[in-house]
Amino acid sequence: MCAASHCQRPCGNDSPAPSSSRTGSPFLMTITDTRQSAFPAAEYSERVERLRVRASAKGFDVLVVTDPKNIFYLTGYDAYSYYVPQSMVVPVASDAPVLVLRRQDVPAALWTTHLDEDQILGYGDEYLTGNLHPMEYVAEVLKSLGFGKATIGIEFDGSSFSPRGMHVLEQALADATFADMNRLVEWVRCVKSEREIQVMHEAGRISDHAMETAFDAISLGIAESQVAARTYAALVGGLHGIYGSAPWQPYMSSGQRTNTPHLRWSDEPYRMGRPTMIELGGHRHNYAAGLSRTIFLGRPPADYRSLEGAVVEGLHAALPRLRAGNRAEDVERVWRRTIESRGFEKNYRIGYSIGISFPDTGWVERTISLAPGDRTVLNPGMTIHLMLAVWLDRIGYSLSETFVVGDGQPERLSSLPWELMVK
Repeated sequence: MCAASHCQRPCGNDSPAPSSSRTGSPFLMTITDTRQSAFPAAEYSERVERLRVRASAKGFDVLVVTDPKNIFYLTGYDAYSYYVPQSMVVPVASDAPVLVLRRQDVPAALWTTHLDEDQILGYGDEYLTGNLHPMEYVAEVLKSLGFGKATIGIEFDGSSFSPRGMHVLEQALADATFADMNRLVEWVRCVKSEREIQVMHEAGRISDHAMETAFDAISLGIAESQVAARTYAALVGGLHGIYGSAPWQPYMSSGQRTNTPHLRWSDEPYRMGRPTMIELGGHRHNYAAGLSRTIFLGRPPADYRSLEGAVVEGLHAALPRLRAGNRAEDVERVWRRTIESRGFEKNYRIGYSIGISFPDTGWVERTISLAPGDRTVLNPGMTIHLMLAVWLDRIGYSLSETFVVGDGQPERLSSLPWELMVK
């Protein structure tokens, strides 16, 4: 704890703010660069307030947010540091949130968020290398804020929250009540602001650029890995001054390997008479616009053209249902009936809510699924990755892109044609 009698929080925020300077060393200088946050402070505050409204209705006193995408959404914190535990403590009342990081990552929060310096706490490496656990530090933060006996919301299935972390919290806060947040932040994330949609439009332009780059690169005899390298360069390099942030790994399979969706590239050369499925996403400020197309080297056979026709016809049938007021399952039902009339079937969902994406956690928001039984009502501002792929026993066909839900026809984030790309 701090030595000062008026401070009851754990110490650890020993690193200087980006605007600070130190004297006495020729190797240190005043840092004058501005913070690098994608959105203004008011937008992050509004997101926190919307979360608080939902949390209050659920009876929570305080939330412990551990998923890195949720922390990014609420603060803008953007560093590849979530391989160690980190948390955002959000009091449901009016107290300011607190971000708890590894001590060496505190400056990254000062660079990328609008948080005040006293809202960022750092724990030392003794919590990583000994018998201690970072959640012991988080427990002390909760106690210091008066939540030792509170009802605490936890992300039970958060991507960065472990069973040991839960056990440590329960041991350290024996008088508290823990309850699952049940993807509370993710549901707030579902409806995007105008600024978020603008960023996703930029991501969509990067997606198109990367897909066109892949199409141009694919040729007889070139290795799949070489095409993947050029595709990655396009995803990160962006276009027209719009750079890409770190993307989720593209899926790239060819030939009979297209019968399954989630394979990466290989060292094999491209061959004539074979399809290639590519699913990628341009990322802008960590917001993704998913996009899939199928490329065929040579003349496609008639039965493959029939599969293409069924998928594209299903897209045309489903799009009018992807609008505010309809339910998620309504979109899937129309698609399924359309392709079944053409002799094909797909026993998987055909889309999901998309938005923030990190390289190893992906862009799926884990809320809305365009699938039988999902009765979620679609609202304006939701962004959906419509994944209209069919994987047969020996071959597959993929067509997808990201749409913004509105009161009428959904807004496209891609300008590419929907048909098979033949080369």
